[in-house]
Amino acid sequence: MSEQSGPAASGESGGSGGTGGPGEAADRGRYGRRRPRPGLTTAGVVAAGRRVIERDGIEALTMRAVATELGTAPASLYRHVTDRDALLLAVLEEIAAGLPVDVPGADPKARLLRRLCDAHDYMAGHAWVLHILIRGELVAENALDFSNACLADLMAAGLPPARAMPAYRSCWHLVLGELLADHPVSPPREPSQRRTVFASVDARRLPDLARAQAADPYRGPGAHCAELAVALRALIDGLVGAEE
Repeated sequence: MSEQSGPAASGESGGSGGTGGPGEAADRGRYGRRRPRPGLTTAGVVAAGRRVIERDGIEALTMRAVATELGTAPASLYRHVTDRDALLLAVLEEIAAGLPVDVPGADPKARLLRRLCDAHDYMAGHAWVLHILIRGELVAENALDFSNACLADLMAAGLPPARAMPAYRSCWHLVLGELLADHPVSPPREPSQRRTVFASVDARRLPDLARAQAADPYRGPGAHCAELAVALRALIDGLVGAEE
């Protein structure tokens, strides 16, 4: 845990020798701890944590920052979340709940393709989550419904369970890789160094790269989603076709 948990984090005194008046005494619970701040809820704390992350970045998420966002003391948050990691996981659960599960499609492969493309578009709006996932430390249980639906379609398409899981990982890693490569958390200043390098490829030194790049049908703005759909379709056909 990155921060001290519990009321001590706020700097409040828990001693009984204070000289507060009746108002202070009325504000304390049976054992001397302050009662929950009126109107403060777990959902409100999680929503505030999400605002902090999406506005200031994941590194800005601290209990003190969330308390400031809510206009309260850090100690009051610990009645709703145990620590920063628990708050972060709650935010991840909230976002994972938006992953597509039930999608239209004439057959299992069509549903799988639609679900993966929809998940890509959804997660493109929450790119910071990807950098949490690749650490390999946390997983949102709400994301398991998405995984289950993908596996169900792979098995309905003909893959046995022992082949369905690696096939699902291959599909998800393709989606994840595209998101990490082309959807930065903070958009770079343009023209970026990467864009400048590819725009100035020396055709004499790298003739094949220059020719392929010039003929690339997915170079325009917004073309990444179309390219991903083509790649996913080819991958799914190859994975399922290998078992047919």
